[in-house]
Amino acid sequence: MKTFKEFIKEEKRRLDPKCWKGYRKAGTKLKSGVRVNKCVRVKEEIDRPVLNITEEIEVEGVGRVLAKIDSGNEAYNVLHGTDIAIESGNVSFTTVDEKRVTSPLKGTINIHIGSGVKEERPVVVFNIDLHGKPYTNVPFSIADRSENTEPILIGEPFLKQINALIDTALDS
Repeated sequence: MKTFKEFIKEEKRRLDPKCWKGYRKAGTKLKSGVRVNKCVRVKEEIDRPVLNITEEIEVEGVGRVLAKIDSGNEAYNVLHGTDIAIESGNVSFTTVDEKRVTSPLKGTINIHIGSGVKEERPVVVFNIDLHGKPYTNVPFSIADRSENTEPILIGEPFLKQINALIDTALDS
């Protein structure tokens, strides 16, 4: 039978404060009844942006706009737009601060907006800046978001593309 001192010495060995190169200690976990370090890759933490539920983003040609970050939205990002007109391969619409924007039409997308109702929306691309990092040719569907708090919705495909995490505990 081990003495208490031997037990503590063995426990310290199992819970070495260091993790292997490229990893850091993020608490402990039980593995086969033994408490061991939980080591996580440092690279993942550095490379993955952590976003609030709402973020201010810069949209080229539109300006700084408040966006809702929504991992439950499986379609394109959405930019507020009214008075939408499609002509000669371009989409014109009125957006934030009554700014009139014209952009090349990249296609359309059918969105299920609920109760079996579908809505066909034009798709355009914008360059944006999020947390000081530029992203080019980001697709947005255009729709009236005047009933929403944020004029932009950032959806799951873009969040997945940039490998972002959403921290619901962060204040916007």
